[in-house]
Amino acid sequence: MLLLYAGLASFSLRRESATFDETAHLPAGVSYLERFDFRMNPEHPPLAKAWAAVPIVLSGGPRVNDRGAAWERGDEWTFGFEMLNGPVESAERRDPADLLVPARSMMVVSGMLLGVAVFLWGRELWGDRGGLLALALFTLSPTMLAHGRLVTTDLPAALGYVGVSHLAFRYWKRPSSARAAAVGAALGLSALVKFTTLALVAIVPVVLAIAWRTERRPWTNWLRGFALAALVAITTVWAGYGFRWAASPDPLYRLPWSAVEEHAEGSVGTRLAVALRDTHVVPEAFAYGIGYASTRAGARLAYLNGEESYVGWRSYFPVALALKTPPALFALAMWAAAFVWASRRDGPAWLFLVVPPVTYFAISVASNLNIGHRHLAPLEPFAFVACGALAPAVRSRTSRLALAATLVAYAGSAALATPGYLAYFNAFAGGKRGGPAHLVDSNADWGQDLPALRRWMEREGADRVALAYFGTADPRAYGIAYRKVRMVHDFRPHEGSAPPQPGEYLAISVTLLHGVYLDRDREFAESAVRRGTLARVAVDEWLALRDREVAANRDVPDLATWAVAQGRIDRDAADDALASTLWDLVRRIREGLVPVGYAGDSIRIYKLPEVMPPT
Repeated sequence: MLLLYAGLASFSLRRESATFDETAHLPAGVSYLERFDFRMNPEHPPLAKAWAAVPIVLSGGPRVNDRGAAWERGDEWTFGFEMLNGPVESAERRDPADLLVPARSMMVVSGMLLGVAVFLWGRELWGDRGGLLALALFTLSPTMLAHGRLVTTDLPAALGYVGVSHLAFRYWKRPSSARAAAVGAALGLSALVKFTTLALVAIVPVVLAIAWRTERRPWTNWLRGFALAALVAITTVWAGYGFRWAASPDPLYRLPWSAVEEHAEGSVGTRLAVALRDTHVVPEAFAYGIGYASTRAGARLAYLNGEESYVGWRSYFPVALALKTPPALFALAMWAAAFVWASRRDGPAWLFLVVPPVTYFAISVASNLNIGHRHLAPLEPFAFVACGALAPAVRSRTSRLALAATLVAYAGSAALATPGYLAYFNAFAGGKRGGPAHLVDSNADWGQDLPALRRWMEREGADRVALAYFGTADPRAYGIAYRKVRMVHDFRPHEGSAPPQPGEYLAISVTLLHGVYLDRDREFAESAVRRGTLARVAVDEWLALRDREVAANRDVPDLATWAVAQGRIDRDAADDALASTLWDLVRRIREGLVPVGYAGDSIRIYKLPEVMPPT
């Protein structure tokens, strides 16, 4: 099963361009290993990125240029873009696959380790058959396959959650100093992967305390185990940074703490980061990363079911879970829960399987970071282990046939997802083609389909396309000739952009196709102010209102809607101003035209007519 997982993941990883975050993550990992410098990509700790970079550094791949401008100013995106693709200004482009394939292969190995963890816990609870059932569900999970082959922190974080919870369960079953130290080491390693795993620092002691109380064990043993685990965890974090406090070995390079300190009064995370820095409890880069991540956890543009928001929705992650999870897995999980509830088995043991994922889900729902189902990756492995209870439970012919049929349906979901696991949506969402109407960004479109676009152009004989691209990969590195319409992360801003023209092929990422990141308000303001139908002071008032409301976790209407409601512009004038925006042109294309082609799952291709559909 592990080899099947590796084969499915490896088959897919070679077909896709660098996804959005990989451009920052992988080169940052190279800088950690080569220069022992932790300034790049501080939003996440270094372990997963350094793990992915090991084969690149050992093979003598691109060296970190510590004299480059991007390196000196800590510009992780330009630094990463140039390491993967070559200097921005150079006509010669590197093949990103030379670095991506070995790095992604390392991530597949970490995914296999998660599979092993799922199997071992399932076997410990339900026997060999239970462990194998749990592993089978892991092997064919579109989510595990999607993110287990990318240089990101989502699946390693899932490994951290499962590993720590399982080791805590084993410590509860038979307490010992060695097992307490193992829990601490796992906590430390998890903290070196992603800051969201820090929730385990609170979850695990509470779960252990509740389980401890059910058997009336002496609290002194619990306290000793907790103290030992905490000591080992902090030591592990320090080891991850080479037991050095400063983020860089070069005193010329410093982290921009001022950006964190500006938010210190309004955020618990930033206050904690400053306190950790001042007390030197953890390495500087780790403390700064907590503060940096906290400043970025606020307002982020989100999309759900055709609407945009800067503060998100409490329904976002429940909807994402409902639309991105194979229905068969829901059925198996409910069946397993019903079986365990009816049999009243293994009471305290279920605390370790239920409390961590439920707590994590609650934290996710409460957050404003509504940009991807991938942030729920830690949930599924717990479900796999729980579903392992069904293997020894089914005894009648009918129940065995029902289990077999459900597993076949689950395998069918994996087959439908292959090879574009990232864009998997279940039938409730309308599959891959219907999913982007509900969720975009990394749920369907993370910039992964440039090779598919090149293949489409070669097949159709298209020499050039107008390109609106959501991603950080370099189209030129994939041999794509294009005219820029919109690049969400534009590494060549000096090259002008223009709306698509009649008769052109427009290749557009589905995130942009649904209007996200098209700067609707900015373009509307420029158009209306230029026409003299909206005063600049009204735009400034709306911007100030937006900032205040978002800071208070409240959304505001878009500028055009607000300006009409406030009487700052009449409806007809607002419509005229909107009609000149790229946002409105894309809306008319989406609603009035049918794609002539598809490049993978994330890029739609349109042949623009001489007369566009009316506004």
